[in-house]
Amino acid sequence: MKRTSLRRELLIPVTVLVIGVSVAIAWVSMKAGTDAVQTLTQRVLTDMVNRISNATERHLEGALIALESISPDPRTVPREQVFSDDMRTLEINLWAASGLFMNVNNYVYYGGEDGRFVGVYRIKNDFVELFWHEPGDGLREVYNVASPGDRTKLLRTEPYDPRKRPWYRVASVTDKPVWSAIYNNFTAAYPTITLAKAVFRKDHSLAGVVATDVTLKVLSDFLKTLEISKNSVAYILDAEGHIVATSGQESPVKMVDGMPVHMMATEMKTSLISETYKKSFEWQRQILQKNPDVPSTRQLELSVGTVDVAVSSLGNRQGLSWLTVVAVPRSDFMSGINQGFMQSALIAIACIIIALTIGVAMVERVVRDIRKLTGAAEKFGNGEPLPALDIQRGDEIGTLAQTFIEMENKLRFDKLTQVANRESLFAQINYLRKQAALNAREAEAFTLLFVDLDRFKFINDTYGHDAGDKVLVIIAARLQAAIRDTDLVARYGGDEFVLLLKEVKGSIDISSTVEKICALVEEPIALEGAIVSVGVSIGWASFPDDGDDYVRLIKIADGRMYKRKRDRKSNQLHLV
Repeated sequence: MKRTSLRRELLIPVTVLVIGVSVAIAWVSMKAGTDAVQTLTQRVLTDMVNRISNATERHLEGALIALESISPDPRTVPREQVFSDDMRTLEINLWAASGLFMNVNNYVYYGGEDGRFVGVYRIKNDFVELFWHEPGDGLREVYNVASPGDRTKLLRTEPYDPRKRPWYRVASVTDKPVWSAIYNNFTAAYPTITLAKAVFRKDHSLAGVVATDVTLKVLSDFLKTLEISKNSVAYILDAEGHIVATSGQESPVKMVDGMPVHMMATEMKTSLISETYKKSFEWQRQILQKNPDVPSTRQLELSVGTVDVAVSSLGNRQGLSWLTVVAVPRSDFMSGINQGFMQSALIAIACIIIALTIGVAMVERVVRDIRKLTGAAEKFGNGEPLPALDIQRGDEIGTLAQTFIEMENKLRFDKLTQVANRESLFAQINYLRKQAALNAREAEAFTLLFVDLDRFKFINDTYGHDAGDKVLVIIAARLQAAIRDTDLVARYGGDEFVLLLKEVKGSIDISSTVEKICALVEEPIALEGAIVSVGVSIGWASFPDDGDDYVRLIKIADGRMYKRKRDRKSNQLHLV
């Protein structure tokens, strides 16, 4: 990118605008105002549909992740994992899966081809229902449970056969995840959609279907928090034109024969919804078919006047064909400018003010980018991941932003393995401690896993340091693959790694994670002319139960790791 002077970038546009105002005041004012409004509108619309689509796809992705945690896709794991329909094993797996994204899909269940059913429904943190149906039993039992295996409080019994449910019948005849139509939750009047996936035994015969319910109320709640403009509206449509969620106050649900039914966009009384859909039906269908990477914008003439509309497809990666639509009346952005233009006697003064305003806006552009850098520097000092700066400039600020990104990579990441280094780990822990101190009631618990490689010295001594370095790089990548994107892998030193797991605290979750990591890390590694493998010993410590600073947490996790290492040598493997 061509380098420019920051001073020229600030002063030349202002000078040109001032001269232009003095020469052709009326034309420049009108053109500048119209272009500014159009650019602002398109930018607001594009940013808003991207924000809505990203938030929605995160909710949908959570359902896929929950099902994958129970029955992983063979293409995403290093070795085939045989599905077990043992009901007690399923109870443990469903318990873990239902807690991954509780605000969206807190009900995960399994129906077997022999009629067995296990479901875990986390209604609240302290209220969990277990649905249990043995093969051949006439009634399904529903318990209020505190942990897997708890059967102390029976709530009710009810007739139930999962094989007769729509989600089972549809998913059992395909090997791909299947989404249901939108319906209202059976216990609450919340719009819901179900994702179901068939699971198979080792001989490829059908074992049953796993499914999870995704609550869509959270999408409408999210849309209502958006601040676009006074009279704007944002909504989400499914492929048939039904309203999935809306930012408006009008309910998208109507009662038909005493049953709630989601309304079509054309049935809505809100004109910005019904009219934009009718006027742009073919355009929206084309967006669904072509699936562009960026939102598409258009101006429509409706009963309320000119309306700017942005449409973007969403859910394609998750197997859905939905649309995000944002509609903003042009008058919301033009009202202030129109009032100014009506004051003909003050045209000259108004144009000068506009020119100065544009100059101030140019300065603000610089200040805004500097604020981004300042905020990034504060997050870096707190140990938080560096946010996307999105500063595309060819001047000194652009160079500074690029240098800042490169500096973060050098200071925060281990040069060999490209995972976080020790200092970055400590900074992240300190940041979480500070957050907990600021808000003790909602403090986020986390767990450290101290990972030590066994037999690594033998590989280093036998095959050389280059081979040892390759092994470390591969192990780091495997550790990264074994955790969530929100967690952290850090190289502590030599052949030692530390994993920072957020929202993982209970022994069941820790044990499951440790077993997953061990299985992944201990897979054979191909070197030039040799196949090697390393063992792994893992110790853990949880905040705040085991300590409230990284020194104590690391010490406890390290001690438990060495105890595990001794136990491994004596064939007494267990998680301390």
